[in-house]
Amino acid sequence: MIKSEIRSTVLNSLKRYDSTAKFHQRVLDAECEFVLHQMLGEVFRMSPHSLQRYTKGYGYTVALAVLTEASTGIYYTTLPENILVFLDKASGVRRVATPTQTSIKFYPIDQREWDLIAYGSYANTVKNQIGYIVTPTRVEYYGMTGEVITSGVRMDLIIPFSEYADTDVVLYPEHIIGEEGKGFIDRVVDRLLAKPQTVNLSDQNKDKEE
Repeated sequence: MIKSEIRSTVLNSLKRYDSTAKFHQRVLDAECEFVLHQMLGEVFRMSPHSLQRYTKGYGYTVALAVLTEASTGIYYTTLPENILVFLDKASGVRRVATPTQTSIKFYPIDQREWDLIAYGSYANTVKNQIGYIVTPTRVEYYGMTGEVITSGVRMDLIIPFSEYADTDVVLYPEHIIGEEGKGFIDRVVDRLLAKPQTVNLSDQNKDKEE
């Protein structure tokens, strides 16, 4: 479903106490975001590689630029969106590739491996493999080539619910939990049932609009 359809489905699954009571959109989105991250974490624990199914691609139409940090010489690409964090080297950047799918392959590494490689490892002899480190704001590379600097890269990212546009398709896990078999929508609804509705369209906890 697209994001706006998910929001509508959640709303239509909730009881309304009267004609004016409603949930703020920000509250709806926050609960959707929480449950999505929670369920993706469950997928990661069951099968980390399965997270690839829930990524959003960037750089497929226009490649993402590979830049150079002047003070350190580090090659990097700025993340086009915020990502969710997972407990492996790839974190929310599940795949990096060249736009034309060349023989060059990208592999996630951590900072300790970066330090080892940078100081005398035989890895310098490898010409078609590029290591990447995921940071909160960018992806840094070791073993970058002129070819990739020219062509740029594309990435498959796991992003929070809030980063999707209303017209974007949001892929959420379909596994269910508990005897009642509750999936994504049900779990969002359950969290909202414990929250008070309001007659106000803002989220500032006021009795009326000013």
